[in-house]
Amino acid sequence: MDTENVMLAYNQYERQQFNALGGEKIDTPELVRFVSPERYGSYIAYFCLTRENAQAVIDREKAFFQRQGKCFEWKTYQTDKPDDIAQRLLNSGFEKAEQESFMVLDLSTITAKPVDESLLTEVHDEQGIRDAIRVQEQVWGGNFDWQFQHLLSLKQQTPDAISIYVVYHQGQPVTSAWLTFNGESPFAGIWGGSTIESERGKGFYSLLLNKRIAEAKSRGKQYLTIDASDMSKPIVEKYGFQFVTSTTGYEFNVE
Repeated sequence: MDTENVMLAYNQYERQQFNALGGEKIDTPELVRFVSPERYGSYIAYFCLTRENAQAVIDREKAFFQRQGKCFEWKTYQTDKPDDIAQRLLNSGFEKAEQESFMVLDLSTITAKPVDESLLTEVHDEQGIRDAIRVQEQVWGGNFDWQFQHLLSLKQQTPDAISIYVVYHQGQPVTSAWLTFNGESPFAGIWGGSTIESERGKGFYSLLLNKRIAEAKSRGKQYLTIDASDMSKPIVEKYGFQFVTSTTGYEFNVE
């Protein structure tokens, strides 16, 4: 896989030309921003800046979201320009999140494994999506109500753009994950992929990973992407995901 060309295609289809589901996409000459209707969930999707204009654009975006009363994430990939964007964001009051590995699976190179459908549940309604988010909150800590609202809105408005899965054990949600599609883009994205600590090591993460690989292939997608944590990276590597670049989010919190 030519990771450089894959990154260029990802920038085009997923960071610039994405469908703004559940919010508003705003294109400017320097970047693309997504504005959520909620206080949380907004982000800078793509940017191409220079050392000369970077600080002015950062200041402009901070002012824009402050007027909106919304927190936002400025997500960076190591291939982005300028190469000092991370330090500029930190100097501008952003808080750095954990670095993750942006990894891509060429779906044409693998055969989807059979999945025991009885072990997982695809959720569609408010209660099921709430269960999916409960898992995320237990694993990562904090209140994910904004994410619940976002996933619920996506499922209600564009049900074919997202598939949400939960594994229940003894009636309780223990693993959750989802899969997103962006129109005719060759990419599908996997997100969530979390298991509460007491239920790890039972194959639930791999179960949902296999399910999403199979679904992406069945929908005719060419690539499957993941922002892999250090915990997830060795698992997805076994499935053929290849490292493309590092990615880091920088959060700006509006008082």
